[in-house]
Amino acid sequence: MKHINIFVFLVGILMSSVAFAQGASDDFSGKWKTDEGDIIIISKSAAGFVGEAEKKKIVILKDINFSAGQWVSVIYNPKKDVTADCELYLEGNQLKIVATKGLFSKTVVWTKAI
Repeated sequence: MKHINIFVFLVGILMSSVAFAQGASDDFSGKWKTDEGDIIIISKSAAGFVGEAEKKKIVILKDINFSAGQWVSVIYNPKKDVTADCELYLEGNQLKIVATKGLFSKTVVWTKAI
């Protein structure tokens, strides 16, 4: 019985990873609202996608591209003048961004603005 429970658990993990699998055809284009209320406009560029702050015209996400089965980018925090590598995940009308700088990481979620 214990082996069946472990098997069911492993199948559940596999199914959830397939459900959230990223694809090269994902489209990040559009307006995204940050948790602080700012609007970031993501559009296609020659290198993939780029995200720019609507009011300040500052590039927040650059070089968004699909690499090794995931979306990666560089994110810029203008308030702290810090850049970090990040991974992006489209989850319905939300964009989950996991930024990593050294040993530290931070996850933010932006919502598609209508």
